[in-house]
Amino acid sequence: MTENQKTDRNRFTRMNIGEAVAALLKEKEFDKIKISEITKKAGVSRMTYYNYYETKEQALKDYLYELIKEYMQESNRHPETGGMLTYGHIVFSLMFFDRYSDFLLTLNNAGFYGMIINAMNEFMLEHISNIYGGCVYELYCYMGALLNLFIKWEENRKDMSAEEVGRIISGFLIEKIRDEI
Repeated sequence: MTENQKTDRNRFTRMNIGEAVAALLKEKEFDKIKISEITKKAGVSRMTYYNYYETKEQALKDYLYELIKEYMQESNRHPETGGMLTYGHIVFSLMFFDRYSDFLLTLNNAGFYGMIINAMNEFMLEHISNIYGGCVYELYCYMGALLNLFIKWEENRKDMSAEEVGRIISGFLIEKIRDEI
């Protein structure tokens, strides 16, 4: 998809298509979902669908990119949350992705964990690694840990508050760093 096709003007349509694919994933296997079902659920024509995507995978990946982009934008607007692996940023991340838990859990339950983490990694490589001062493997580690933490927290029906999880994980990380020094 070209940059012109990714304008905010088109975002609404693309997000509807991604949400339609996810909604259909709750009803049937991915391979059995037809483009006509997606377009009907999204309220768009086949021509509109094919204007943006060639495959269903592209629609899901684009939706994931939009979520990650929004996450990064909101994170930048809230520098008080701190850097990666801090209590504030862990809590912020859990709360942000909780808004999209239905979509993310649906993808995970349909066997698309790899697609989620690959989209996160690709986004980080494209948009973050050139401004991040550390090693790219730190970004991979952070995104993988954060995704796993989020999914398990949601699967456990948020049995702890985001603040409790943030305290535990940030405390664990600080302890590990101290042990290494």
